[in-house]
Amino acid sequence: MTEAENKVYPEGEKEPDPQRWRAATVILVAIALDLIDTTIVNVALPVLQTDLGAGKAALQWVAAAYTLTFALSLITVGRVGDMLGRKRLLTAGIVSFVLASLLCGIAQSTEMLIAARVLQGFGGAMVMTQGLSIFQVAFPPKERAAVFGLFGALSGIAAMIGPLLGGILVNADLFGWSWRPIFLVNVPIGIIALIGVAMYVRESRSEQVKRLDLVGVALITAALLALLFPLIQGGESGWPAWTFIAMACSIPLFVVFGVYEVRKAARDGSALVEPSLFKERSFVAGLVVMLSFFAIIAGLFFPFTLYLQVGLGFSPLASGLATIPFSFGAMITASFSAVLALKMGRKVLSIGMVIMGVGMVALIWTINHYGADVGGWNLAPSLTVLGLGLGFVISPVVDIVLGGVPVEHAGSGSGVLSTADQLGAAAGVAVIGVLFFNLLTSQAVAGADAALPQLRKELAAVGVAASAQDQIAVNFRACAKASSDEGDSGLVPAACKQIVPESAVPAGAAEKVGKALADASVKAREEGYAKATGKVLWYEVGVIVLGFLLTFLLPQRPRQPEWAGGDEGAAPADGAGEEAPQAVRAAGES
Repeated sequence: MTEAENKVYPEGEKEPDPQRWRAATVILVAIALDLIDTTIVNVALPVLQTDLGAGKAALQWVAAAYTLTFALSLITVGRVGDMLGRKRLLTAGIVSFVLASLLCGIAQSTEMLIAARVLQGFGGAMVMTQGLSIFQVAFPPKERAAVFGLFGALSGIAAMIGPLLGGILVNADLFGWSWRPIFLVNVPIGIIALIGVAMYVRESRSEQVKRLDLVGVALITAALLALLFPLIQGGESGWPAWTFIAMACSIPLFVVFGVYEVRKAARDGSALVEPSLFKERSFVAGLVVMLSFFAIIAGLFFPFTLYLQVGLGFSPLASGLATIPFSFGAMITASFSAVLALKMGRKVLSIGMVIMGVGMVALIWTINHYGADVGGWNLAPSLTVLGLGLGFVISPVVDIVLGGVPVEHAGSGSGVLSTADQLGAAAGVAVIGVLFFNLLTSQAVAGADAALPQLRKELAAVGVAASAQDQIAVNFRACAKASSDEGDSGLVPAACKQIVPESAVPAGAAEKVGKALADASVKAREEGYAKATGKVLWYEVGVIVLGFLLTFLLPQRPRQPEWAGGDEGAAPADGAGEEAPQAVRAAGES
């Protein structure tokens, strides 16, 4: 690497990075590891529980430790990158992530695994914020649309490939290592990314940010913790009073943080979050759209995954395969939608929301029509349409939010954007989760009713009297209701212990009656989950309508400010480095 490439370029003095497309490729690889790791561990939790002897609470923390640490760190590490150097923080993030992945893979106890997941979440936050910041700093505005398009496509793929890859690795049981390869696979890929960062990523930092706002760090961390911790853990805990008290306490903490940041910026210009960002309409409106968007996506796949795996009995691998059409659709449109938005403006996002709405209604129809008999091929058309809609939103909205952020505040803006993603996802899962589990309870009897005709037919075939069938039907419905009320406690409700009176079973028919009852129980569960999922997704349609309306708050077109390097279309110095992809050149010429 030459001395010029290694130079720390102050904002206002840098030319387009001749290595920027190679750098983007390397950064996207690192971000992919981060995104995949958010979901890959969920597939391995049952095997991990058996291997390490983890209790239910510890198992929850294996997943939550990463998510919570990641969300709490985003704003702080984003600003630290502005101050100390974005390449430096990206490198530190990859090193932390790789080391944490190794520690996760060799963990001998749940305590060690949870501690390693905390470090992994911290490293992931550095990778995400610095990656987006470097995209903003290294690319002229008209090229950013393309690189953010690649980021959007990657987001759609990574979100779905996590469970699929996890299922493959766990089922393969490589070297007899059980669940451990889901973490260890990050090590060689992370090392390759680390080498690529050293070779191709140019250092940059803000000359305006001289010190870290420690009071701001404490305030925003406390506010986010008070809001996110109950959102992430509330559903598992049954939403006790402390969860609502904590969320209420987050409101004054956010207010105090905002007031302090305004005064801090006026006093010495070193606020953790630059208040002037919130004067940009594109930034504020884009954050609101981003919140609703991630609430939609997380709120969709939380009940949908339970529907497939718990309700229909899909394996994690089969569940992952069933969602591939969604990723495929997202990959197609996300790859060009940000460039398209340069010409069409916010209409692209509005179109995306409409397509998502159509896809969601089609998914609801599919679930209601096929019920317990639905298969992956039945779900593919609606999931593909949903993915196509997602791709029209994810890439342009990132470009819109960050497009008006001055490069000296790139890390701060990226941190706020990524935090909005996490807040939206947590809120989506929390709200839809409450609605879904309430619907499961109310639909349990409906599921039992759907299974009763076949049960009665099989009971009659082995000679069970009609009056006994009536009593069995009453008991079966009561058992379904009691089981739903009991949740996942593992206890067998009293109503389920004697569904079939012994006197009702003809001689020699006990085995056939037992099988008929078992089949009916499976059918009832499948139908109950199908009905609950079909109903809860209508709330998702409502959120999509809200998201559609929110797109009209955005500016008509993404802001294309003057770039610090001068001419937006400047070619790499001396002809070195790569040219932008054809799509970018076409956008620049239009």
